Amino acid sequence: MSIALRSKVWVLAAAVMTTAAVADVEPFTSEALQRGVWYTMQGYPPSGGYSGFGMAMADLDADRDLDLVLLGRSNGLPGIFENDGTGHFTDRSIESGIAPLAAASSVIAFDFDGDGDLDLFLTQYFNGGGNRLYEQTSPWHFTDVTAGSGLGEMLPTKGVTCGDYDGDGRLDLYLCQYVVPGNIDVTRNRLYRNLGGGHFLRVQPGVGVESERPSLMAAFTDFDADSWTDLYLANDRGPFFGPNQLWRNDDGVLVDVSESSGADSSLFSMCVAAGDLNRDGFPDYYITNISDPVPPLYGANSLIVSQGDGTYVEAHEEWGVGHYITSWGGLFWDLDNDSDLDLYVNNQWQGNTLYVNPGSPPMTNGTAEFALAGTGGVSYVSVVGDVDGDGDLDMLQNNHSGNVRLYINNEGSLRSWLRLRVVGLGANHQAAGASAHLRVGNERQRAEVILGGNSYLGQNEPYLHFGLGAATSADEILVKWPNGGPVREFVDVPANQFWSIYPPARLGDVEGDGQVGADDWETFQGFGLGPVEPGREVFDFNGDWVLDHLDVEEFWSRCAMLRGDLNNDGLVNGVDLTGMLSEWGNKSGPADLDLDGLVGGSDLSIMLSSWNAK
Repeated sequence: MSIALRSKVWVLAAAVMTTAAVADVEPFTSEALQRGVWYTMQGYPPSGGYSGFGMAMADLDADRDLDLVLLGRSNGLPGIFENDGTGHFTDRSIESGIAPLAAASSVIAFDFDGDGDLDLFLTQYFNGGGNRLYEQTSPWHFTDVTAGSGLGEMLPTKGVTCGDYDGDGRLDLYLCQYVVPGNIDVTRNRLYRNLGGGHFLRVQPGVGVESERPSLMAAFTDFDADSWTDLYLANDRGPFFGPNQLWRNDDGVLVDVSESSGADSSLFSMCVAAGDLNRDGFPDYYITNISDPVPPLYGANSLIVSQGDGTYVEAHEEWGVGHYITSWGGLFWDLDNDSDLDLYVNNQWQGNTLYVNPGSPPMTNGTAEFALAGTGGVSYVSVVGDVDGDGDLDMLQNNHSGNVRLYINNEGSLRSWLRLRVVGLGANHQAAGASAHLRVGNERQRAEVILGGNSYLGQNEPYLHFGLGAATSADEILVKWPNGGPVREFVDVPANQFWSIYPPARLGDVEGDGQVGADDWETFQGFGLGPVEPGREVFDFNGDWVLDHLDVEEFWSRCAMLRGDLNNDGLVNGVDLTGMLSEWGNKSGPADLDLDGLVGGSDLSIMLSSWNAK
């Protein structure tokens, strides 16, 4: 179905705009320069680095919008751009304090020290002074803390991914090294365990994950949906040096299941893209390849689809995405918010390719229809995220020889959507490894929080995005926190909102200070009862998306403050009674202890039940 026809169907159903207005809307518009993103990529071949430069979409200043981190400028200076909330950017590169990188490769934005703001880890490919860890010490300023961190080895590093593989609440790192095997130590990949305090410990090779095969990308991703983050590794030159590898996480122990799972594709692997393409509740993986006729896939990109039992089968022919073009980046995203994952592929020697998912195989080539071919030059990396806050996924791309491209999505806003920010536990405040299962009628979707590795050298936004088509709400959402963490169920969640999802331990605690108290109650009173609105999710204890008396009772069961202690002096006595009587009959107020909108007999009864309590 063409864009125009899809749009007309949606307009008739929603009755929100005219057909003429839809016809005037381009699906995507290239707007980097208009929005303040000026960052010129070096030409090809590059003067530093190897096979592309990474970038990330991440909320560096904790204001709930996506900022940008870019690599690949000819002078080596990383680009740091602040989002004003509307998708317009201010260049913070110079003031960031980040030094130029002679051989920049990949970047990941994560909170390594658990202090609540995002730090940066930057990799380099040989002759670049080693990998670097930068701590964000004040807004928009980063300090090099590589020395003493355990991460400063001189290595031929390409991709990096992070996740809490051992379940201790801190984010660990996995680094891919790329050279043809020979020097055993240098070519081994690295798994670094985060010890806290800014220190990382290289996990010894005996764990089995320090592959000696030339690797470009890996991803911490939960392939069996048991909430423990597993590890998938894309190895280049598989027919010569060994196929891709998959390690299952058994409560913090990584077990090699590459062969038994069928995930051991043997090809010239460049990237891993993860997403639940067939909607069975388990992630599927797309791995890019070169076009040469190399067995066993003969130049095809590999799509391995989960069977739901821990095994995978090849499905690139069924889905029509074998591609047969030398390609690097690949990512799954629901570009039109129709609830089906589409696929974007970065091609090395020609314009890029977009595969549109009609809901069942095969996919169709929609590159021209959506005007997303990009430039005809060398292209390695693309990342996606909602930079302008309108509910659809925009794309950032850094092809060689020219300014980076920011494609603003206008097509997705024609349909409903739902976005989730899963609030993490402890130091993992980004909730890396968390997942959500969403149901609308009989249609299901699943997404997981992946930090780095979900494409090539790039980091997509850390939120869970769901296209809902014409639906006005999600019937059910099941959220799982990582590593055997809590599970919460939500019902009747309204569409077209960016919701925060809190773990049980955070409910009622607005400021996250570890205590439910007087300040939290004051905030709850200010909200009152009724449907949950953005910013009020922390008080919806039972996940029914309505603040009611059940939530009030649950709040008080957790509150350190005595119910009825109006002056917060630790006592419920005559002073509080006098205060209540002065408000008697008022509509709401501090003495409205049950939030029914009136200070009256029920509030007095509540107060008396706590009388003289300490």
